[in-house]
Amino acid sequence: MLVEKITSRQNPLIKRFRRVRSGSEHHHVFLEGVRLIEDALEAGARFETVAFTPALESTDRGLALLDALQSIPCRGAHVSKQVMDAIAETESPQGVAAIISRPHYDLPGVITRESTLIIIADQLQDPGNMGTLIRTAEAGGAAGLVTTRYTVDPFNHKALRASMGAAFRLPIATDFTPDAIAALCKEMGMPIVASRPPSPKGKPLIEDAAQAPAVMVYTEADLTKPFAITLGGEAEGVSDEIASRAEVFLSIPMADGIESLNVATAAAILIYEAARQRAFHFKSASPKKRP
Repeated sequence: MLVEKITSRQNPLIKRFRRVRSGSEHHHVFLEGVRLIEDALEAGARFETVAFTPALESTDRGLALLDALQSIPCRGAHVSKQVMDAIAETESPQGVAAIISRPHYDLPGVITRESTLIIIADQLQDPGNMGTLIRTAEAGGAAGLVTTRYTVDPFNHKALRASMGAAFRLPIATDFTPDAIAALCKEMGMPIVASRPPSPKGKPLIEDAAQAPAVMVYTEADLTKPFAITLGGEAEGVSDEIASRAEVFLSIPMADGIESLNVATAAAILIYEAARQRAFHFKSASPKKRP
C-alpha cells in the first residue's frame, strides 16, 4: 500500500470516497470500520483505496489491520479526523475506510446443479433486513442469494454492517428479473417455494386461483431436496411475478391477530427448518474467495 497524506476535504480522493459511499459507482463498495475491512481482507476482496487516521494506530487491533494492509497493492491515504468525518457515514468513525471492487457473480455462478438451497430476495427495501437475511443464509448453509430488481443493494453500507461480513463470503447475484431466475431454477431442477405473503384487503395470493400453488405449513414440507426459497418485500410480501412461479407457499403459523413476521425472522425460521431436516449437515464455513 502506497500512502500519501491528505489534509483537505476537497481533495479529489476524498470526493471519490463520498461518491462511492452514496452508491454512485455501482462497481465499487464503500467500507467503514475495522471489522468490515478485516472481513473483506479475509475474504480476498480487491482493495482500491484505504484511508486511515492516527486513531487507527492507537490500538493493537488497528495496528494489526494496518500491518495487514501494507501488503495490499492499493492506494493509501493518511488523513486527519476532520477529513475522515467527511468520508465516514457513521457519527463516530473508527479511523479507517476503504473502497473495494464490488464482488460480482452472474446468475449461473450462484444457481448451479450443486446448489441445495438458494435464497431469493424479492423487492426487499430495508437494508437491515437484507443484511440480516444474508447473515442468516450463510449461517444456515445456503449456497447463495439472488435479488430481483427493485431490491435494496446487498452492498449498501447499512446492509453490509448488518451482514457482519457474510456478504463477502456468500455468493450473491443482484438485480435479475423473475423470468431469468425462474428459468435457471427450472433448468437446474430447483423448485421455487415462497413464504406466504399477507393478502391485504382480501386480495388473493395470485389473481388466478386456478394457477395458485398449494399452501403448506412449513414443518410439513419436504425441505431436504434442492429448492429456492423466496422472501418478499416488507410491505406487500412476494411479488405476483415470483408468486406465479412458485410451486408451493410455506406458511408459518402465528397467534390470532398477527398478520406477518419480520422478513428476516421468517427467513431464519424457514432456513433453519431446512437445516434441521438435513440434520445440520453444513458445508465448510471457510471464507470463499470472491471473483
